[in-house]
Amino acid sequence: MSTKTHNNFTGIFCDHGPKAWQTHTHGALINKRLAVKDVFAVKGERNSAGNPNWFKAAKPAQQTASAVNKLMNEGCSFTGFTHTDELAYSLEGNNIHYGAAQNPKLSGHASGGSSMGSAAAVAANLADIGLGTDTGGSIRIPASYCGLFGIRPSHNVIEKDGLIPLAPPFDTIGWLTQSAELLSDVGNVLLPNQAINNVDTLVICEPLFELVSPALQTPIKQLLEKTKPYFKHHKEFELPNSNLLSELADSFRILQGRAIAKTHKDWLQLPGQLPQFAPAIAARFKMALALTAQEEQEALKVQTQWQTLITKNLNTKSCLFLPTTPTTAPKLGTNTSALRMQIITLSAIAGLSRSAQVHLPLANLENGHPYGFSLMMSHGNDKSLLACVQQLAAHFKQDTPA
Repeated sequence: MSTKTHNNFTGIFCDHGPKAWQTHTHGALINKRLAVKDVFAVKGERNSAGNPNWFKAAKPAQQTASAVNKLMNEGCSFTGFTHTDELAYSLEGNNIHYGAAQNPKLSGHASGGSSMGSAAAVAANLADIGLGTDTGGSIRIPASYCGLFGIRPSHNVIEKDGLIPLAPPFDTIGWLTQSAELLSDVGNVLLPNQAINNVDTLVICEPLFELVSPALQTPIKQLLEKTKPYFKHHKEFELPNSNLLSELADSFRILQGRAIAKTHKDWLQLPGQLPQFAPAIAARFKMALALTAQEEQEALKVQTQWQTLITKNLNTKSCLFLPTTPTTAPKLGTNTSALRMQIITLSAIAGLSRSAQVHLPLANLENGHPYGFSLMMSHGNDKSLLACVQQLAAHFKQDTPA
């Protein structure tokens, strides 16, 4: 594979795969341009998963992933495969083999990963729908950085056939759009039938606001105050002790790492065929392979605590307000190793509890950087969450001066 660009946007579209491909000329998503992360199978095509070694060894897919099929059956036009961080094991949005997808909404800054190409394609108006995956934040972080709506659905509510996995206990299929309405329309195609409840309670966990950078603490609290009036009830998230927050990132890192090791161990340890990775991703794989069963058991205890907490604090009519990311998009080339664990502290709440989370790009920062917040609902309430997000976005739009 070469690093040749598509539409002159480096790091967004792959060279391989179909372009302007359409199978149906009618449907709920007629002519919506679909950009697909290069981890989804398309019959007769190969995937790189962001790594040339993987692409070289890959065989053409026998079947198209059902998530892609469902969207194509509703009239989407397949714009192209999009670049991802290697094996989707990064939140940065930078691939040493194929380039970094520069943030279309903030020149010189990162798009975030690992669904960087899908996010950048939508943010640059090269696609209407960016299909991707979210294991540790790979939809939510690009959504925050690029000013998009993005959903990480409840775990396992969407079939994952034809998907190159990262860590199956946490992998989800998500998508990014410019509007809450289209985000919901895609959900009507991909999500199973679910009851749609009127979400009337906003749950607030004050300690989470301390996890964002000082410059964003006032804006995130202002967003909360602007959001509150649209909910009939407000209640505090009961956090037994602050240590649970400090344990989030490491527990997720361990559980994700153990799952990655189990999934990719054979490929990573092929004699004489060690794939070339970016240094940070190589270090992550090395760490994952070294994790122990004992560490996994301790991390599982933290996960169980969070699942219990979410069950106690959220129901079918309530959602949690939380920051999506601790910062706006970093500049390209910035060392984000410390930022990664700060991000995961926020993103791991949904991952560990198998919950649905949507980023809403509704901040209006003075410096023009895209930013917003998330709403999260407990497992299986995806359509209620999407309906709530759509209504809230409409209210925000009405309240914004022209």
